[in-house]
Amino acid sequence: MDNLRAFEERVVMKYHVFNGMFLTLPFEGVTDAGLMLPIFSAFVADQLERGRTPGEAVERFFREKMTGARPEEQTDMLFKFMQLVERQVVLFDALEDASYQRIRDVDGPGSLRELLSRVESEQRRQELAEFLREYRVRLVLTAHPTQFYPDEILGIITDLGDALDGNDIRRVHDLLLQMGMTRFKNKEKPTPYDEAKSLLWFMENVFYRTVPDIHRRLLGATGLDDADTLEFASPLELGFWPGGDRDGNPFVTSELTVQIGHTLRASILALYLHDMKQLLRRLTFDGVVERVEAIHERLEFTLYPFTVTPGSDSESGSGCEDRADLGYDSADAFLEDLRRLREQIHANHGGLYGDLVDELMYRVRIFGFHFATMDIRQDSRVHERLVASLVDILSRYRSDMGHPIPVLSSPEGDRTYADLTVDERLALIEDLSDLFPLDREILDDLDAGGSRDTIQSLRAARSIQHLNGERGVHRYIISNTRNAANVMEVWLLAHTAGWSEGGCALDIVPLFETVDDLERARDVMDRLYSMPLYRKHLATRNDIQTIMLGFSDGTKDGGYMTANWKIFRAKQELTEISRRHGYRVVFFDGRGGPPARGGGNTHKFYRSLGRNIESREIHLTIQGQTISSKYGTPPAATHNMEQLVSAGVDAALFPEDVYELGPQDTALLDELSAQCNAEYLKLKAHPDFVSYLLECSPLRYYGMTNIGSRPTSRSATADFSLADLRAIPFVGAWSQLKQNVPGFYGLGTGLAYFRSTGREKDIGDLYGRSLFFRTLVENAMQALQKTQFSLTYYLQRDERFGDLWKMVFDEAQRTIHEIKRVSGQSTLLENDPVVRRSIEIREQMVFPSLVIQRYALDKLRSRDVGDTEYTDDEAVTFEKLIVKSLAASVNASRNAV
Repeated sequence: MDNLRAFEERVVMKYHVFNGMFLTLPFEGVTDAGLMLPIFSAFVADQLERGRTPGEAVERFFREKMTGARPEEQTDMLFKFMQLVERQVVLFDALEDASYQRIRDVDGPGSLRELLSRVESEQRRQELAEFLREYRVRLVLTAHPTQFYPDEILGIITDLGDALDGNDIRRVHDLLLQMGMTRFKNKEKPTPYDEAKSLLWFMENVFYRTVPDIHRRLLGATGLDDADTLEFASPLELGFWPGGDRDGNPFVTSELTVQIGHTLRASILALYLHDMKQLLRRLTFDGVVERVEAIHERLEFTLYPFTVTPGSDSESGSGCEDRADLGYDSADAFLEDLRRLREQIHANHGGLYGDLVDELMYRVRIFGFHFATMDIRQDSRVHERLVASLVDILSRYRSDMGHPIPVLSSPEGDRTYADLTVDERLALIEDLSDLFPLDREILDDLDAGGSRDTIQSLRAARSIQHLNGERGVHRYIISNTRNAANVMEVWLLAHTAGWSEGGCALDIVPLFETVDDLERARDVMDRLYSMPLYRKHLATRNDIQTIMLGFSDGTKDGGYMTANWKIFRAKQELTEISRRHGYRVVFFDGRGGPPARGGGNTHKFYRSLGRNIESREIHLTIQGQTISSKYGTPPAATHNMEQLVSAGVDAALFPEDVYELGPQDTALLDELSAQCNAEYLKLKAHPDFVSYLLECSPLRYYGMTNIGSRPTSRSATADFSLADLRAIPFVGAWSQLKQNVPGFYGLGTGLAYFRSTGREKDIGDLYGRSLFFRTLVENAMQALQKTQFSLTYYLQRDERFGDLWKMVFDEAQRTIHEIKRVSGQSTLLENDPVVRRSIEIREQMVFPSLVIQRYALDKLRSRDVGDTEYTDDEAVTFEKLIVKSLAASVNASRNAV
């Protein structure tokens, strides 16, 4: 049975059966709505094909198919339609998750089984062992607001998947009943702590089980003894952004950062305690059980350092006994006790149940006492303002001491930090480095200036390191890095926060996002690597420099092809300049779910990097519904993590498989990127580009969805700015329009240019030999497969936006035509029929919801331009319809934003 046939039988057919069951459940109006929904979908589709607007189609439906329905009954039916669509998507998700291993080639290309079989057959075990000593893949879980399922629904999806997999009809019935009674929208916006707790569910229920298994299987293939493999650091680890990502999120405070650090520690210790209880049930041998009990008790003291004596006042703290000194002060100490336990079992009891101890030791190696490594992130402009305040205070302090700062004094008058050039700022920071540690008086003045929490976030990092170990938090990421001073400003602030003694135990990570920033990245790092002060800092960080590259903002800035190519070229240049200065660079990719934000088939990108891009470590963000769809169940998580882990191993051990781009290839892609970029910039320069998003998409309603704590814009002002708009709502708005501009726009024009100049064969040959370019084209296919221009055909007649709509439509058709030519495929995603079929069904499923969304948007737009008058209550109803419609589309796409 091939994968597509399995998909039809195990997912599609079952979906129709169980969807029918759902429609028979005793919910008010569900049966009627369920009967009318397919009629509504077919009717409005026909009306749109005839050239009518969504509003006209919806109104005609009620006139012809629900004659006599009052306005409030019509509105109620529209809401019921969308409620049904939401639940149909959940059912389809659960069925796909339950069938994951049967509809995908989980043991095929990219799997550990295939990789390790080749390692064995080609006798590369020793090379694998050596490579794994340094190889790391870090999945960084973020709380970016792209997850529309509340936690209750995620739990239902998991349980429903299990019931469907086991054909437990009674349980499926009850879970569908539960789903019908469960709210699909959070009552209020989640706090950053809520977001952290939500991600903890995946960590505790999926990653805690699956990561150690991959670790064990990978190291087991090295041929080393089990005892030796237990000494290896894990090739897989987790990162964590909730509570540390402060960029544009006023709700993330230093106190919250510490609180989440404590929560991560408590979570992993509780899991270890559960495992220790399992050991107590098995290791009952004389002389062993006593050791297990002692370890268990010591671990309890670590998690619960205080006990309350009977009759004491627990709130005041009187009568509480501090037992912290009886617990473990580090994960290494816990690991050492487990190691001794293991030795005793093997020496005296034939190793009975030693595998259980090994499994726990693997977990402690991977997760430590921190569970996941938190990152701190803030925008460079915040640091710049804070350093300006610090410099002003230090300038006054030095002047009072009779030692003014020379660079701030000039014959024309005193200067401020903002007046200085980048070189002058760097020289000033080096000059100020001798002042640390700062006097308490200076720190008090700085705190009083409103900068307390930014400094406190750096102190919070020290606090978490003290509690969870350095792996608990060791990176500070600088969004919007434009120059070398942005990096040294964080160095200065870290020392201001008290990191001066013994060196700064933080990796300072520049984040390059826009096309201009990516092009400047090499020169920025060259300048930093040449500074004695920064070289001294890197010496304390093992001469390793982490650099983050942001796909999302790069795509928004320069378009799909240019963003991906500029990041590829930046990685080559940054690898070269880092190696020249004697440093190893680690790339951290800020990727979203869809191709428009660096997603799609990410593992193919990592296989395609080649020797000229450093790849001994792979770090990337995983966010929103991508976490639940790709890592929400053990089979899915295992498959996707195997793909990422094997990508780096493949590239290192079998470099002959990776085609290295030569000078002619680079020139070809440079030229293609320039053509694509020019076409995208032409669209972005359209005078109505921003207005189109604001008026024709649900962009302005993203903030009403209660899916994330972070605002949709970095700016706190009411004025809309494309520069301040975050990539998630930007990409999401195009996705809701079903036009997906950031995932393909310009590529068709670029490919057509080569065909018109007689070089189509050059591009075709490149597609055949370069996995990098092939993956770009295939990911664009995904974006195009999810377009539905029938929803917005009527906009081509719009007096204001008609030209812009035609530009997008024409480019989409051009791109479809050109990528089919270059790939040799007769249809989009012809080589991936399961993905193609899944997208087809999901797009059909959400089509009615999107029509209703367009109907409501057009109603409000007509009111705004004065064509129609609606009461405030009617306007609120239209807004609610729009907000309700957002979730189904995003969840159905699984990687839409």
